[in-house]
Amino acid sequence: MFVGKYSHNIDEKGRVILPASFRRALEKQGASSEIIITGMNKCLSAYTRQEWEKSVEKMKQIAEVNPEAEYIIRRMCADAAECAIDEQGRLNIPLNLKEYGGLKKEVVTVGRMNKLEIWDKGLWEGEYQKMVETSLSESVTQKLSGLWI
Repeated sequence: MFVGKYSHNIDEKGRVILPASFRRALEKQGASSEIIITGMNKCLSAYTRQEWEKSVEKMKQIAEVNPEAEYIIRRMCADAAECAIDEQGRLNIPLNLKEYGGLKKEVVTVGRMNKLEIWDKGLWEGEYQKMVETSLSESVTQKLSGLWI
């Protein structure tokens, strides 16, 4: 499971260090040498092969009942890449995905339970502020009140 947020720099070769806690989570899932990355919602989403396959199955089910979803699925799969994690724990991000995510120098890696996200730091800060404001709204709090322990 991936939780937490960490700031790092991305180097000129498109490598970003994965936090130790994320590397440990990947090792537990048998994915210590590569993960699958795709772009969605202004950031990059990284999955273990097992989680990617689960997501693909969900996408297939959605496409069966919603043909418009096929465009999103096609783009996600076309842009996806198997990315190596080197011995120093750095993730190699292909240029097309680096450009999609607007990754420049500073990035934030964010745990999202079954996947992790990689954000440009400036985009993350803006998105995070929106999330804070939304989560404080009374209507959202009421809708989610039954979900929390």
